[in-house]
Amino acid sequence: PLKPPPDAIYELDLKTLGFIAHELNESFPTCGLLKKEQAPLKDLLDLLKKTYCSQIGIEYMSLRNHELETWIQNKFESSFILDKQQKLLILQDLNKAELFESFLNTKYVGQKRFSLEGAEILIPMLSFLIEQASLSSVEEIVLGMAHRGRLNVLANIIHKDYSSIFREFDENYVNEGFEGSGDVKYHQGAQGTFTTSLGKDILITLAANPSHLESVDPVVEGMSYAKAATSKKDVIPVLIHGDASFSGQGVVYETMQLCKLDGYRTRGSIHIIINNQIGFTTNPEEARSTPYCSDLAKTFTCPVFHVNAEDPAGCIRAMILSMEIRLKFGCDVFIDLNCYRKYGHNESDEPLFSQPLLYAKIKERKSIRTLFSQSLLQESIIQEKDIKNLEENFKKQLQEALQKTSPPLIRKKLQQPIPLSEMDTKVPLKVLEKIGKGLYTYPKDVNLHPKIQRLLQEREQMLQSDPKLASLDWGTAEQLAYASLLSQEIALRFSGQDVCRGTFSHRHAVLIDQLNEKRFFPLDHITGSQAACVFLNSPLSEYAVLGFEFGFSLASSQALVIWEAQFGDFANGAQIILDQYLASSEQKWGIASNLVLMLPHGYEGQGPEHSSARIERFLQLAAQDNLRVANCSTPAQLFHLLRAQALCPIKKPLVLFTPKALLRNAECRSSLNALAEGRFYEVLEDPLLEKDAKLLLFCSGKIYYDLIQMRKKQNQQCAIIRLEQLYPFPKNRIQKILAKHPNANYRFVQEEPSNMGAWESLRFTFDELLGTKSPIEYIGRQRSASPAVGSYAVHKQQLEELLKKAFA
Repeated sequence: PLKPPPDAIYELDLKTLGFIAHELNESFPTCGLLKKEQAPLKDLLDLLKKTYCSQIGIEYMSLRNHELETWIQNKFESSFILDKQQKLLILQDLNKAELFESFLNTKYVGQKRFSLEGAEILIPMLSFLIEQASLSSVEEIVLGMAHRGRLNVLANIIHKDYSSIFREFDENYVNEGFEGSGDVKYHQGAQGTFTTSLGKDILITLAANPSHLESVDPVVEGMSYAKAATSKKDVIPVLIHGDASFSGQGVVYETMQLCKLDGYRTRGSIHIIINNQIGFTTNPEEARSTPYCSDLAKTFTCPVFHVNAEDPAGCIRAMILSMEIRLKFGCDVFIDLNCYRKYGHNESDEPLFSQPLLYAKIKERKSIRTLFSQSLLQESIIQEKDIKNLEENFKKQLQEALQKTSPPLIRKKLQQPIPLSEMDTKVPLKVLEKIGKGLYTYPKDVNLHPKIQRLLQEREQMLQSDPKLASLDWGTAEQLAYASLLSQEIALRFSGQDVCRGTFSHRHAVLIDQLNEKRFFPLDHITGSQAACVFLNSPLSEYAVLGFEFGFSLASSQALVIWEAQFGDFANGAQIILDQYLASSEQKWGIASNLVLMLPHGYEGQGPEHSSARIERFLQLAAQDNLRVANCSTPAQLFHLLRAQALCPIKKPLVLFTPKALLRNAECRSSLNALAEGRFYEVLEDPLLEKDAKLLLFCSGKIYYDLIQMRKKQNQQCAIIRLEQLYPFPKNRIQKILAKHPNANYRFVQEEPSNMGAWESLRFTFDELLGTKSPIEYIGRQRSASPAVGSYAVHKQQLEELLKKAFA
């Protein structure tokens, strides 16, 4: 609405199309555009200009779906007229949207609220979206949006109580919902019911999100997918983007890449781009290399509508068409809502510093409500007194809400953690044998690779061996954990890059026929009444896929949801999800996830990009019982930990550092009895020396196996203690162990550099436990900017040096 119409377009010029002026009155075939078979060229041009060259632009000619293209063309070329009742509904919504913002502006001068003004049409658009969805089997809509206009959507779509919103503007306001640290009002999520004009209730969920723009996109997709899978009902994701963020944030592309993939597709999302025609202070020509902010949609062959926010009828028409397309064709649809931002980036920001000409135009514009009211007056649909009454009644409603003194909410307590070591995770031997048979039995007509066939035979033999012997490897224990949970009707979803086979070829959750590439999933054939099991090789994305799995875990909290990085080093590609969601969502928003991260970690001389899952970063994030962080050293520990995570009623994310070299290490084995009788142990003591050691080495993970080999060579009498759980730190267990070895020298051994790994997070806890008399000594690599060296020879030398120093 801020720019003049474009100049004449060469491609649409009559001469370019092969016509001359005197042919305007000649008749030509209408090709279905009109009911008549032939019509004057002038009539055809007038209709085409009215349809395609007015206030709605549409891109639909390159969708690679002839049926969809034809359907859109027929719909778009037919007439569309809003009836009187629909126009009045639009006016009511515009009235609420504008007056809500102006009321906040008056009562809370200068406070940040990220006003919707200039794009108030969004509220009636969302209302019509929900109305249209309610005509089908849709039960719920999940919204994702940034801060602009969020309070308005909370108030007028989700129907969050006005008085509770006003309370959040009070300078003395303290988070009322739960006993966490809370978040600012324009990040909060909410859930409400929208009752349509026909009396149908539609559940509306607005996902909580941080200020990291577009990061909520994959989270909403994951939530919607899980809700639909659980309820067997249609759930529609609606993503509200900004023009600058949609063009600039890579997570948008990553999320869109999921839209047509099995295991991720949600049968289509509705995308609304609030096109303010400016970023914070960035102009469009500085923000993108494409003509339109929506051009990414073309990559995924999605229809795009370009609408003018000052044309409510066109906006509503695009909204209805978009919902019809999504319901009929199950694809994503985009609406590029061209509008403006009345104020700066926030209400205390001065936009004239950077865009004086743009904001001079904005200042002159009448509001969308005013313009639409004037058009209704001209149509005699409404009178001035009706507009005034509508305004006064809503202002009165807002004033009453402001004066309403509600008692403070009873703050919901956050979940009190239950140690995973207290969970009963034993599985009887007979059950293990039964589920093992299901795991390693496959149809005779499946032609397996000889090596896979041999592997399955070896694993079957492990289950048939003496249950007292340590014969089970890592991959077998892992699959037994999943199979046992599935037999207890706990669903499993496992995704990540190459997870079906496993990066290190140890898992083989999917068996591939060597002749026809048909797939066989052993975990689908454990028992007759088992839960659902899904293994998915994800796209080569960390950010969006982890965001999707986080969202899925929120909506499917009873399932065991796992995301595995190809190498733990690559998890930082999803750092925003780790920092802003996984580690802090419970404290900020009161929402807990049970998502498991499996991060392959270990120094084997593979260089700086294939060695470290950055243990130090996760321990830095760990506080207020927000995470569980573990580094298992035996297959039995993995088995019990996974089962405990799934069975524990208190949901917390689990960050699990997993081995690489240990997958085939003959020393890294467990017995069947350890699965049938044991549990998860936060700390593993040394069975060779349980008390009065002269040297006590603390370690975690793979380095233990290097230490026991060195101990054999050195013939040293020392105890090696394994920290299996790094957070919450097992302080009581460590205290008891220290009491058994009061005269020992204490050392903490790790393979990572001293500024990485667990050392810098744990040293202060050890200092607190030991005091100044017996400080713990660090053994490991020196501080380093890079996680690991590139030379295998240097790696080996460093390892030998630190092992010698450990026993010196």
